[in-house]
Amino acid sequence: MPTIASNQVTLLMSFRARLLLLLTSFLLLTTVLVVLLDGWAHKRADAELDKQSQRVKSAFNTSFGDFAQATSLAVQSLRSSKFLYQMVTTEDMPATVKDIIVATDTGEVKDGTLREMIGKQINVPEAPKESGEEQAFIPVEGEIELQGTLVRTYNIPVVTMKGLHWIVVVMQQEAIINEIDTAQAVLTHQNRMLSNYRLGATGGLLSLALAIAVAIGWRFTQPIQSLANAAQRVASGDLDFRVNIHRRDEVGQLAATFNNMIDGLRSKLELEKRLNQSERAAAIGRLTQSVAHEIKNPLNVINLSVDHLGKKFMEGDRADPAQITRLITSVKDEITRISRMASDLMNYGRPAPLSLERTDMRELLRETITLLSPQAEEQGVEIDVEDDGAPADVMGDGERLKSCLTNIAINALQAMPRGGRLIARVHKLDGAVEVTVTDTGVGISPESMDKIFEPYFSTKKTGFGLGLAVTRKIVEEHHGSIEVRSEIDHGTSFILKLPAS
Repeated sequence: MPTIASNQVTLLMSFRARLLLLLTSFLLLTTVLVVLLDGWAHKRADAELDKQSQRVKSAFNTSFGDFAQATSLAVQSLRSSKFLYQMVTTEDMPATVKDIIVATDTGEVKDGTLREMIGKQINVPEAPKESGEEQAFIPVEGEIELQGTLVRTYNIPVVTMKGLHWIVVVMQQEAIINEIDTAQAVLTHQNRMLSNYRLGATGGLLSLALAIAVAIGWRFTQPIQSLANAAQRVASGDLDFRVNIHRRDEVGQLAATFNNMIDGLRSKLELEKRLNQSERAAAIGRLTQSVAHEIKNPLNVINLSVDHLGKKFMEGDRADPAQITRLITSVKDEITRISRMASDLMNYGRPAPLSLERTDMRELLRETITLLSPQAEEQGVEIDVEDDGAPADVMGDGERLKSCLTNIAINALQAMPRGGRLIARVHKLDGAVEVTVTDTGVGISPESMDKIFEPYFSTKKTGFGLGLAVTRKIVEEHHGSIEVRSEIDHGTSFILKLPAS
């Protein structure tokens, strides 16, 4: 016998602990990867943001430098006798400056890069309340109309010997706007790319988690499936195998326990076989004694009857017909009794196969009643057969079913030695054919009701109690059932049910 599996599994070797450890490790790994990925994404985003910020700042710085250069050109024109359109060529014009205009404090254009604007009136800011050098080069935003279009300007008050003048600089905003748009597009693309990285990494982690879950599930369910298959084999009666699962967790403990259970069942089965053999030997011994005892009595009667007949004929006495009839009847009865005992023994002991064919239970019941009618008339028993006329066919062995009905009917007649009434009824009910045999005899005591179908149990002085045992065995072989109801001094009913064909 193998050793019994331990009732406890080491904590670190248990499946739950290893599963918890694995899931915790995976959670920690996922957290670390997410943190690292997030840090890397933030660094990439910050670097790109700094890069684009520098780009925008550079654009603004270039614009401010061009603005300062434009202001310087305007101041030079105030100190010179030349006009700006004469001093500044296209190559000299700063890249982000579109036009330069010099106007008086009243808005009259005195100079500019646009010759057609000289002498015209434009909108200029209000003059500072105090004139002073400290107020120079403080730009003020404004708007003017150039060539039918309203444009934004930056106005700078400059005080010279000629009085207060406004230097109006028209900037080209497209360059700065383009730089800002480009920077924004680059940042948007970078954010989208980082989002895709995050989604890809998250999908990869989820795929890894799914693969690990499938692997764990397979590793856990495979031995359980093996145990389920082993349980099916045990249920079918196969005990000559062992479950080959060698693990140190709960599943391994279950497999070891299952193997121990198989060993125990195998030992129990062997013990039951030995017990059955012993019981069979004891039963054969009891049966031999019963058969010897039961056969001895009728043989003695037959022997005495035959001797008496022989003596009568040898002495030459005149034969008495009535006495001879009684002796012959006695011999026949005892021979019938021996024949019944032999039939009961054969029917109970032999595993004869059923010869199944379509059988009409009404016909079997009528044949049985016909055979027993003479005995019933002799005892003063009235027989009634009730038939509802519905088909009462079953798939069965006619001879063995007729033996069942005969055993039940004979028991009914034996329960009414001083007359009575026997009612035989056959009808079809819920897909089954039901045969009921009811007598008005002495009934069966409650303490005997649970034993009447047991072998060798009998309430009569003759016989050895195999008739009803044989009957139940035949009925069960036909997948049917037999039931008995009885009341002392009121009679007994046997109900036999068989599947309808």
